[in-house]
Amino acid sequence: MQKFGGSAAFTNRKERTLILLFCLAAALRIFIFCAAFPFFTDVDEDLHFDLVMRYSLGHVPRTFDLLSKESLDWIVPYASPEFIQTPDQFPEGKFPPPLWKQSGPEAEEVMAVTRAAWNTEINFESSQPPLYYSLGAVWLRLGQRLGLTGIESLYWIRFLNVPLIALLVWMGYVAARTIGPEHLELRIGVPLLLAFIPQDVFFSINNDVLSPICVGALFLCVLRWLRPEPPALWLGVCTGLAIAATYLTKLANLPLLGVALIAIVATCRRPALSGRMFARRRSAATTAPIAGQKSGGRLAAFAALVLCAAIPIGAWMIWTKHNFGEVTGSTTKIALLGWTRKPFAEWWRHPIFTPRGLSVFWSDLLATFWRGEIKWLNEPLRSRIADGFYAISSLLFLCAALAGMRRQSGLSAFQRQAFAIAGLSFLASVVFFALLSIQFDFGSCVNPSREHPYFASGRLMTGALIPFALLYVYGLERLCRSLGPGRLSLIILTVIMVLVTASEIIVNRVAFASEHNWFHL
Repeated sequence: MQKFGGSAAFTNRKERTLILLFCLAAALRIFIFCAAFPFFTDVDEDLHFDLVMRYSLGHVPRTFDLLSKESLDWIVPYASPEFIQTPDQFPEGKFPPPLWKQSGPEAEEVMAVTRAAWNTEINFESSQPPLYYSLGAVWLRLGQRLGLTGIESLYWIRFLNVPLIALLVWMGYVAARTIGPEHLELRIGVPLLLAFIPQDVFFSINNDVLSPICVGALFLCVLRWLRPEPPALWLGVCTGLAIAATYLTKLANLPLLGVALIAIVATCRRPALSGRMFARRRSAATTAPIAGQKSGGRLAAFAALVLCAAIPIGAWMIWTKHNFGEVTGSTTKIALLGWTRKPFAEWWRHPIFTPRGLSVFWSDLLATFWRGEIKWLNEPLRSRIADGFYAISSLLFLCAALAGMRRQSGLSAFQRQAFAIAGLSFLASVVFFALLSIQFDFGSCVNPSREHPYFASGRLMTGALIPFALLYVYGLERLCRSLGPGRLSLIILTVIMVLVTASEIIVNRVAFASEHNWFHL
């Protein structure tokens, strides 16, 4: 493999110690912010909690039902009004103390009114795939076995995100090391970015937090398929399970699945070619059996992939078709949200096809991909300066990375293919959300809406975090390389993440003062 960055300056031991420190820092950061935010965030945390609760009781949803009684017993006393309401909506212009800290007839009356309001909410996430909710249910049961009750159990479910973010950072390092084992900037930069990206989806209970883990595992498997040697049977099994896990976590991962499958199918002839090249070096007596073994191994690996992916995905599709009327359950959900499909001729009148509209879509999508979508006092928790930086730097570095994939760049064929798959994965997700933007009339929906018809919920793209980080860091390194040798890109990336973390703290500091959070138990 050719070298396309500097030489390895760290020993393996020192490097892995640094990566473990990144994992620990990411885990600590997520723990603090999970504890700082009260329940239930405005990004449908109540709906996701309801599904975790149902699964923990052994009740897999069969319809788009109201929130369960068991979930309301938790939601009513522990929900904070601070996300979508303002103090002036309450007596004396301030939020009342948490219901779980009150007692007496007055508190019971407020709880009754609150329950009546929550009792009308339909859980339109009920048809979502089951993997995260099953994992959350097991995690909740474990916490209850440990003696956790009440609001402690709620935060325990959130704290599942702590080991997940640490695992994500490590997987990012493995991916970077696989692609560029001699490229220090990539090996250190990717886990650094993943450890400190200020995505607030990791601060709440939701199935998006599992997507980057499953997609990351699938991406690592695809990298193995790109190798010239024939795939082993275990690789087919692992890839099939990763495909199943990716699908069974979030339907928004479908574009990423499509790219991975195309990449794997495209490599199917490569092992045979490698086998012929290898056979030419052998005598005619051994050529046929060696080629035959490699061809048979390739077919066995692909058959194992298909089998391990098709069985769990097919079983869930049958369940969804039987209970929700179609294999994805999306039609009824779209109707509940108030969306309607536009005629094909109407698609092309969307403002996204204008320079300003495309700019708005990209800016909103990349801003929420970096920082998330939680609101406070019904206003997004954001910095306009930071949002502008996220959109501009992402476009600049991604373009630089794509330009660096040409043959003269010093990349090996494997590295070009790996970066190409990462780029296609991220681009496929962007195109997917652009397609959702143009094909629907969003009716009375608040976000997206008729006035702002952009499906720009970047938090739903968390599955693309590892591919994005690889491209972002490589693009930055490409731009810095022309300025001379050294570790300039690592220095710049470190400064970027320090400023990003400072912005994250400033933007989210309001949550720390809430009486409803973990710090005020």
